[in-house]
Amino acid sequence: MEITPSGVLGMIPRLKLTPSAIAVLGIMSELQQPGGEVRHSQVEMAERLGLAESAVSRGMKCLVDRHLVIRSGDGRGHNYRLHPFIAKYSSQSQMEAALREAALDVREGRLPDIAAPLYRKQPPRSTGRPNLVAV
Repeated sequence: MEITPSGVLGMIPRLKLTPSAIAVLGIMSELQQPGGEVRHSQVEMAERLGLAESAVSRGMKCLVDRHLVIRSGDGRGHNYRLHPFIAKYSSQSQMEAALREAALDVREGRLPDIAAPLYRKQPPRSTGRPNLVAV
């Protein structure tokens, strides 16, 4: 049995995730190992989702910016891990220990907390077309 903390679910609307970020978060949740590690590339996630790699890249950037995904790597590729507050665990005791450690790491600045955007009003959505006028 796997278990996932549910406390962050109430925060989801405030995170203002894009549709591609929601799709990427969904596939990462499905593919993650206990503890949150995701051993798949953005290319593999794009193939599974039927999305363009650029859409997955934009979605991943949104997730990383909000600290739902922690990205590390050496420049030749990235490793991805879901934040401990949203990762799945193999047992209740493993989850409780990981959440205690993550909370301490957040307090001491070793791990970023999940962050909602800082703007008061959501910026307007792009229509996808530039506002060009013939003269």
